[in-house]
Amino acid sequence: MNSYTQQTINSEKNQNDASSEVDTNTKDTLSYRVLIVDDSVLIHRALDIELTKAPFISNKDYAESGEDCLTLINQHQYDMIFLDIMMPGIDGFETCNEIRKIASYKKVPIIMLSAKTSPLDEVKGVISGCTTYLTKPIIHEDFQKLLDRMGNWLENYKTA
Repeated sequence: MNSYTQQTINSEKNQNDASSEVDTNTKDTLSYRVLIVDDSVLIHRALDIELTKAPFISNKDYAESGEDCLTLINQHQYDMIFLDIMMPGIDGFETCNEIRKIASYKKVPIIMLSAKTSPLDEVKGVISGCTTYLTKPIIHEDFQKLLDRMGNWLENYKTA
């Protein structure tokens, strides 16, 4: 499945759900756009399910390679990026490094996702510019804690 045909799966549904809920919490009234970069459709779906639980995520776009990611970030401004390490073409480390060269993406949270659990891979992620590193398979509780942390940071950053 091509990233351009797969973009914004369930975005309209999520926008409708988010707009129908009334909440006085500032984070819930802000709206963020997320890019998921992974060559696995199963990971796209798993992240889609997890991100649907966050009322502050309004749009989700998908890319299957580092090259597709770099194309999309030049077309849209994303508030958060989930980036796989092992992909066809340029890998997640190089993709992250390229993203960080763009001024508008200097402070955007980039969460690297990988089945690699080596501390060396985590260090390589930090060196390439990722905000944090999450191992696959995705554990619901850990992911939701991370998402809450990222949401709080975005709220403070966007409203400052």
